[in-house]
Amino acid sequence: MRLEFHQLIEKEQLTYHFQPILSAKNGEIIAYEALMRSQLATLKNPEMILRIAREENKLEDVERICIFKSTETFDQLRKNKLVKEDALLFINSIASVSLNDEDRERFHRYFSHIQSQIVVEVTEEENMSEEALIRKRETKGFSGMFALDDYGSGYNTEINLLNLSPKYIKIDLTIVRNIDKDFDKQQLVSNIVEYAHQREGYIIAEGIETKEELLKVLELGVDYLQGYYLSYPQLNPQEVSNESIKTIENYWKKR
Repeated sequence: MRLEFHQLIEKEQLTYHFQPILSAKNGEIIAYEALMRSQLATLKNPEMILRIAREENKLEDVERICIFKSTETFDQLRKNKLVKEDALLFINSIASVSLNDEDRERFHRYFSHIQSQIVVEVTEEENMSEEALIRKRETKGFSGMFALDDYGSGYNTEINLLNLSPKYIKIDLTIVRNIDKDFDKQQLVSNIVEYAHQREGYIIAEGIETKEELLKVLELGVDYLQGYYLSYPQLNPQEVSNESIKTIENYWKKR
């Protein structure tokens, strides 16, 4: 796997699939999340890629490849009219590292025309570096929009929330799973929805896999929706399922 990892870095053998993020009000696509896919035979799991990158001191290389590749792929989809032209792009970024000055300047040169649509999504799996965060904020042309990924799954959730001041907070799928049957999970989501809305932020419920989960997060007041029940990640993003759209529409008709 380590040999494959170094091959992945050298040849940049990563592709990206895109999963729609929907408005909880009407089911319209407002954004896509870029999700890493490896082209190698054994090294498929993104978590394994990040673990080896950490051990091999190659997190900066993974960050660079991911940011450039995901943006380049999305830009091509826009040009081919395979995604909504004005949709936001959520790009996963490693919390402990950032692009160097040369790469930040190169990124702005190539992608300044869509930088206003990019949301930098920081995962809770990595310890957040204040220096890296400042560099992300100061990237030329940056939209200023951060998302905190996997909220509720990490050890430093509240600290990361305060340090990042994200525009979007993504509720981890472990919280969303069976939320319709779990009062404690419902209370947690209700609290973070109130927190975000008081600060003009937005809540995304990710990992929605059932109609019942969808109905419950709608009831709890989340702003945006993501998950297999709505649409699967694809190289060319697919339409949202009719069943999920009808569920959203019927929910609001009864309000």
